[in-house]
This record gives sequence, structure tokens and C-alpha cells, in this order.
Amino acid sequence: MRTLITSSLKLLFRNKSFWFFMLIVPILATFVLNAHQMNSISLSRLAEHRISELDDADEKAAYYSSGGQFVVKVYDACGSELSEYMLNKLARTGAFSIVRAKVPDMDQAEADEKIKSDGEFDRMGAALYINSNFDALLSEGKEDEALTLYVLSEDGRIEMFEYSLRKELALITETVSDGTVPEAVRLLNQKLQSMPEKEIVELSEGSSRKLTLEQENRKTAIGYAIAFMTLGYVFCGIFIAHTVIKDEHDKVLMRLRLTGMSSFTYFASKFIISAIATFLMTVVLGACSFVIDTDKFGIGRVKFLLMMFLLGLIFSAISLVIGVILGDVMNANIAAFALFSMSSLLAGTFFPMDATSRLIKALSSLMPQKWFLDATEMIFVGDNKAYLVLLCVTLAYLVLALSLGGVGIKVRNGEE
Repeated sequence: MRTLITSSLKLLFRNKSFWFFMLIVPILATFVLNAHQMNSISLSRLAEHRISELDDADEKAAYYSSGGQFVVKVYDACGSELSEYMLNKLARTGAFSIVRAKVPDMDQAEADEKIKSDGEFDRMGAALYINSNFDALLSEGKEDEALTLYVLSEDGRIEMFEYSLRKELALITETVSDGTVPEAVRLLNQKLQSMPEKEIVELSEGSSRKLTLEQENRKTAIGYAIAFMTLGYVFCGIFIAHTVIKDEHDKVLMRLRLTGMSSFTYFASKFIISAIATFLMTVVLGACSFVIDTDKFGIGRVKFLLMMFLLGLIFSAISLVIGVILGDVMNANIAAFALFSMSSLLAGTFFPMDATSRLIKALSSLMPQKWFLDATEMIFVGDNKAYLVLLCVTLAYLVLALSLGGVGIKVRNGEE
């Protein structure tokens, strides 16, 4: 077996594509891990009970609705204390996600055009345009001219929002009519401060884990890194499968069987090569990771690299099995890319799968990356069972891959 492993490694290292994936993919994974990631869950939580500020009117409001919130995008051309008070009151109800873009130069006509575009390419329950003369128009009792409400969905909660909006406008108008705008602002803010503070108690469901915003963002970055490394590990296995296909084509397997070597032993040698290739790619990732501050990982550098190595063992073995069973280089390459894309998508490495159907969640639980993301969460909250989960998942997939690989070679070569 030693001679077989040595000769196969020489063939693998002569493959320029293997070197590309072994060097470039870890660099890309390091780049996305180092980048600041703000996922949709974090944005939704930032929008709870407060106004979320957008950098400009073109920024999407859909990212603030991952939890099913009723999102209201506000185009605020006024920016006065009265408009601030009104939006704060609406946000503090907890029923709406108020997302504001300050647009001091936008008039009513421009707002109409902008909302036509956002109504088609963005996702929100309603939009609100606040006139630049909001304070003056309210003091004159012209509520309909002070702001414009655009209904952009058929969500039944729009009626509740309209009621809350009319209620706040009536209160502001009444207060302004009794005195000047500065005096009205002072009285309204006093009322706002005298309101009792809400105490929010969140109950976890089942085995769900509560992460901080920073942990959610780190998990997002780790998910992207897992997706990139999955691509590298998958093609490592496929390049080793190419050697199996070549051995079969050149009748090398037939000559090996004549020496008494079994198909299982042959495949085990290829599995050892895939483990070596996985280790080398993880070493490259570890070397690249030293440009990142340790805090970026959230789980520690060594734990992160160990997790990646175990994931690599799984996917290099699975892709090796797929390549062996298919027995064709082109089909194996296509299957490898399909394995990477579908598994990463269903596992939730690109975006959360919390709002998907039960069927999709069931399929997600079959993906190795899903278990590694769950283990990441467990490490975040200090649950030491994460290491047992990683070990059991890795062993289960490796046993399955090794068994199917041995059977696949027998079937391909017509062994009894």
C-alpha cells in the first residue's frame, strides 16, 4: 500500500488544477473570514424597537425583515424633532420595523418615482415619505400633506400601522396647536420619557441557542469560509478520483487484483491520499489565517482549523466516492460542483434556513456543513458537546463513504 500511496501522490502533485485549489481557495476563504459580515438576522435585531438608519435611499430594506417583521421604509426629507418623535413612537411599539433614509433634497415627485422602483425591486410592507415642511404643515393641521403613506403589500398588518400612524399624528397635531413647535417637542418628549420601559423576555425553543449580534456576524463569516473550503475539499477528492479512473482505464486495477490486493484496500489507499491532501489544504488555510486577528474567528484559531480539517475529510471522501462510481472525468467534475453548490445552499452557509419549509429543513439536516455550523453555535455558547457532535458526524460520513467506495470499485470492475 505504501508504494501505491507514494505513486498516487506523485500523480496528484503533478496536477496543476490541484495546486490551484489548494492555494487559491484557502486565500479566498481567509478573505471572506476577515471581511466584516452583517447578516439579515443581525439587521432585523438591530431594527427592533428603534429606528434603523440607512446610508442612502438606494439601500434595501428587505434585509431587515428576516424575522417576518412588517418593514416600513421611511424617506425623511424633514429630519426634525417632531418627525423623529413620531418614528420613535412607531418603532417602540415593537410591531413594526422602521427603516429610515434621510433625503433632505427629495421632493414629492421624486419620492413617487423612487417608491415605484423600490416597490418592484425591494421588499417592504409600506413606505412613508415625510415632507420637508412636516412641522409647519402639522401646525396648520394639514396632516395629509405633511406625509404620504404608500401601501406596498397585502399584509393585514397595514391596518394596524395606519391606525398607529393616525394616532401619533393626531397627538402631535393637538400638542402643536396648543403652543409653538419647540414647546410641543418638549411636551411630547416628556410624555415619551415617562412611558414605562418594556422588559423583553425571550424564551428559547427546544435546543435553539441565543447568540449575540457579534456572534451572529462571526457565524455568517465562518459559514462563507466553510462554503469556500468545501469547494476546495470537494475538488481535492475529485482529482484523486481522476487517478482511480485512469487506473481503471489503463487496467492497473486488474494487475493489482492479480497480486492479491482487494478493492477495499485499494480504495483505503486513495482515502489516505485524500486525507493527506485535506491536511495540506488546511495547513495552507492555517498559514493564511495568521493575517487575521484571533478575535475574528470567535471560536479560536486551532478549533476553527480542526473543524475545517474534519469537514475536509468528509467532502474529499464523498467526492472521491462519487468520482469512482461515475467512472468518467467530465461527469465527476460536474457532480463535484453540484455537490458543492447544493450542499452549501441547503446547509445554510450562504443565508439562514430558519424560514424555510419542513422539507427543506429536513434536507438541510443531511448536509455536513449544517452540523458544523450548529457545532460553531455550540462553541460560541460554551457547550462542550460540540466536539462530540463533530467527531460523530465525521465518523458517520467517513464510514459511509469508505463502504460505498469499496462497493463502487467492485461494481465498476465486475467483481463478485
